[in-house]
Amino acid sequence: MHVQDQEPSPNPGFTDRSRCEQPVLTTQRIHDIVKEVTLDITGITARGFTSRLEALIDELVSSLVPLMAAEESVLCDDVDHALGDALRQDHREVRGLVERLSMLSAGLDRRSLGAPKKEPVLLAALQQMTIALGRLCTHELATMRHLDEALTTPTEWARLAATLDAAAVDAREHTMLIVRPAIPPTDAHVLRNRPDLTSAYAVSLAEIERQSHRSA
Repeated sequence: MHVQDQEPSPNPGFTDRSRCEQPVLTTQRIHDIVKEVTLDITGITARGFTSRLEALIDELVSSLVPLMAAEESVLCDDVDHALGDALRQDHREVRGLVERLSMLSAGLDRRSLGAPKKEPVLLAALQQMTIALGRLCTHELATMRHLDEALTTPTEWARLAATLDAAAVDAREHTMLIVRPAIPPTDAHVLRNRPDLTSAYAVSLAEIERQSHRSA
């Protein structure tokens, strides 16, 4: 593991392994949230569902996206080649689905949740996110098994934990703090000034729906 540049934390051992385990624990937690939101799509009011969807997107961007970035910068090159590639593919898929859900969320204020075409598109996107997070969780668990074999001392766990923490902080600051004033105010509000999602502006809500129906 290429983590020797980081200083170990003062409390090595189980605590540091737990810190290294945060990506998989976060993925599992958000996976459960997505399943709950999917069940809510027909069981609560449109306003209530919109609020839950926006909270889910915020959680994905503020919690999971930075941890995925940390995994890519710290772990993907140090695990088995196939496992590293699988993690990168999972990350790309989850980021793409976050963009898609953000665009769909932006349209909820303009169109009724129960309107024709709208509910199936949202349901499909949420189901795809559930599947993608399940795959990511599987590969993150495999990564932890690799780390259990590769790291044999508390100091190694401490250094890796410090490296992952620093990478996640850097990614979170990059994700949340950059403001793009050229984005129209309503869209900027919906995407919370998130530069990692700006590519979603290139795809209209109507195009997303057309793509969904072609693949159905």
